[in-house]
Amino acid sequence: MKKGDDRRQQILSTAERLFYEKGYEATSIQDILDAMSLSKGGFYHHFESKMSLLSDICEVRAEEARQGMAEAVAACEGGALDKLNALFLRGGLLQGTNMDFVALLLNVAYRGDGVLLREKMKRATIGGALPMLNEIIFQGIDEKIFFTRYPEDIGELLLLLFTNLTDEIAQILATRPDNIGEALAKLEVYRNSVETLLNAPYGSVLLFPLERMAEAYSAVTDAERRFTS
Repeated sequence: MKKGDDRRQQILSTAERLFYEKGYEATSIQDILDAMSLSKGGFYHHFESKMSLLSDICEVRAEEARQGMAEAVAACEGGALDKLNALFLRGGLLQGTNMDFVALLLNVAYRGDGVLLREKMKRATIGGALPMLNEIIFQGIDEKIFFTRYPEDIGELLLLLFTNLTDEIAQILATRPDNIGEALAKLEVYRNSVETLLNAPYGSVLLFPLERMAEAYSAVTDAERRFTS
């Protein structure tokens, strides 16, 4: 790793730690500089702003999510349907194992003006998962568990549905956390839509683990309590 790349990674790691400890809004660029004994020039050589720094942290987490999906699919010993569920259950914003990051992103990207950050995460999820999903779809067709006239194109549509579902659930958790019933209703609509597009058996697709929804809700409320106390 080059010296400049090493320093850039140090800034990312320090900033992410401070975001978790103090909250994104309460952490200033000066806080990051002080924690690293770094000059402003050293920071702005690598990042344009605090938001661009967070965006790069999201890219790192998106790559971790892609690796997690690949590992889950590779470890699955079942057929195409099992692999499909394994991919969905490890993909997306809320399915990561780092709940501090989930809470951070929900607070920043889903409250106020976080549209660009949300879209970046969605495109990263689609780009990382699409090659794996396409293989699963063709396997499912061979196994006669999926039926579609558009096997080469339907994967991206399914991922758009999946990322939109994640978007909607995240929006509810960030702004209307007591309305879990609304999130569950949307989950059922999207799940049924994916099954319909693939002509998969009813109730066979699992898009989102309910325990993960509960964990994300707890992470957001715990962060709010910590940063406002």
